[in-house]
Amino acid sequence: MPNKFWQFRNAADGSGELLLYGNIAGEKSWYSDDVTPKQFAEDLAALGAVSNITVRINSGGGDVFAAVEIGNLLEQNPANVTARIGGVCASAATIIACHCNKVIAANDSTYMVHPVSMYCGYANASDLQKYLEALATIKENIISLYAKKTGRTKDEVTAWMDAESWWTGPQAKENGFADELTDEEAGATYENRGGVLFVNSVSMGAKFDKAPEFVRNRVKRVADIKSPAQAQDNQPAGQPGKQQEVQDMDPKDSIKTVDDLRKVYPTLVDQIEQAAATAAAEAATNAERARIQSIEDMALPGSEKLAAEAKFTKTMSAAEFAEAMVKNAKTQGATYLAQVQKDAQDSGVNGVTNTPPADKTEGDAFIAAIKGVAPKN
Repeated sequence: MPNKFWQFRNAADGSGELLLYGNIAGEKSWYSDDVTPKQFAEDLAALGAVSNITVRINSGGGDVFAAVEIGNLLEQNPANVTARIGGVCASAATIIACHCNKVIAANDSTYMVHPVSMYCGYANASDLQKYLEALATIKENIISLYAKKTGRTKDEVTAWMDAESWWTGPQAKENGFADELTDEEAGATYENRGGVLFVNSVSMGAKFDKAPEFVRNRVKRVADIKSPAQAQDNQPAGQPGKQQEVQDMDPKDSIKTVDDLRKVYPTLVDQIEQAAATAAAEAATNAERARIQSIEDMALPGSEKLAAEAKFTKTMSAAEFAEAMVKNAKTQGATYLAQVQKDAQDSGVNGVTNTPPADKTEGDAFIAAIKGVAPKN
């Protein structure tokens, strides 16, 4: 199975922790996979009979089906489940948080809800209609979950989603998504890596310039960044040094998978995929033309029907057509010889013989008579 996007840990006090950092479901779709969900459920069960589970979230979201199942598994667990948001809780990650018994957000954390989206790939009109129906169902389920968590109306929750709402920790609490605030998990690092927003070195899958102003303002310029030792020295006495925020970083440092590349260079990846699809379509068209031309070049008189089937209805390769044509010719030859033999038998020609005259003397006399009338020199 792909690398886990979660980590379970047992604590000495009989409680457990679940770390959800980064993209939920990783590189593989939870919806089409039967290994990852099973492994997650087994890892959760392996915690044993714990009384408390802390879910630490720093995620920009991911697979909505994974988030729904993880949330339900946590909600059904007999332990008291508390979500703690230290950096970002966005998109599908909010579904997991809403399934927990309590949500504690750091004062400088970020919370985000937005409309549901789905990658359609190459789809026809019927497929698109099914996607629209699926999106409507998924959105309705999420709206119901948000309304239950916040105590707000469905219309109000829907408006938040449609507007793609970004909130600070206190704003998330004010809107009902967080139950408590804390400074314990403060010190989140917000970065602009090649135009993509990263929080605590985790890609949020969102363009940096689309993030709200309060998020962008938390990012310091490279010129303001000092070495870790200098940063530690500049902290007030008795306080631990916080991680420093970095604005400009080489995007290659964050690209490990195709998904990472898509997040950093979405337009480029789309262009590459479209070019690859066009090239593949052209190659398939040229190969089909070459196949049909080869069949036409090999076709012999009398094999028109077989050639038409090979080109259009039974779609044979040139080699398969050649083999079929040889077999057909052999069959036609055997059929022709059998018909000739039958025609001969039916005509009675096999019973005709060259019978000599019964009386040889009559023949001799006839010849002699001919000689007698023949002119003499």
